[in-house]
Amino acid sequence: MKKIVPNGKVIKAVREQLERLSTQKEMANEIGVSIRMLRMIENENAPIAVSTADRLAKALQVHRERIILVSEPSETAAAKGEPDVFSALMQDEDRLIPRHDYDIASATTDEGALYKEAARSHDVACIIETTLDEETGAYAQELFDVLAGLSWSQRNILVDIPPATEIAVRRRIRQLIVLLRGNDIWIYQTSVLRRLPERYTVAPEDEPCSYQSRQVVALGPPGEYGETTMRVSIDHGQPFILPAWRKFRKSDNPEVAAPS
Repeated sequence: MKKIVPNGKVIKAVREQLERLSTQKEMANEIGVSIRMLRMIENENAPIAVSTADRLAKALQVHRERIILVSEPSETAAAKGEPDVFSALMQDEDRLIPRHDYDIASATTDEGALYKEAARSHDVACIIETTLDEETGAYAQELFDVLAGLSWSQRNILVDIPPATEIAVRRRIRQLIVLLRGNDIWIYQTSVLRRLPERYTVAPEDEPCSYQSRQVVALGPPGEYGETTMRVSIDHGQPFILPAWRKFRKSDNPEVAAPS
């Protein structure tokens, strides 16, 4: 399995600045690793799987390139003379991240995870990457309607959802998951933090902006070779500049790199 060497100091610095998931316990639970493993990542740059790096980057709300040092180069790439990830990351140039981008969504059978993400998101985006017939189309439409109804755009977030309603909704989401998977349709999800107002050009530095969270739910086929993730299209709301790698090196950013 391909491994990635994370930049533990940057990961720790970014995590501690978050309002949510700022503690090691919260972050470890969010990305599906033990607290001990997260400590090894932050303190020892312990190698991690690509899927773990993707989950960590999503939780930190940054692109993966910002939080890794190097990927283990494959023998195939070396034989072809292709540059490894580390060489690509060391380029001293800012990168333009387009408004319409992609992310890695993870397969889920957890109705609680779908429910909670929808309930804390501003809206829900739906993506269909498989063929639906009349029966599965009805299941899909109901699932999307249920999740969208939980989002902030369609309910009063100042009013708590009654426990009995939550139980009923989660039970129905679970039933829909089973019905869809019984027809070889998997549910994948991810989330994205969108910058507003929507625009197709990079915003001026002094332009005020706001952020909205979006749950992205995709329906796709089962992983042909055991994959549990799927690449999905996302909308950042507006394009933005990802700072050059040199800005995160110790010599250029001692506050981020300095150990606590």
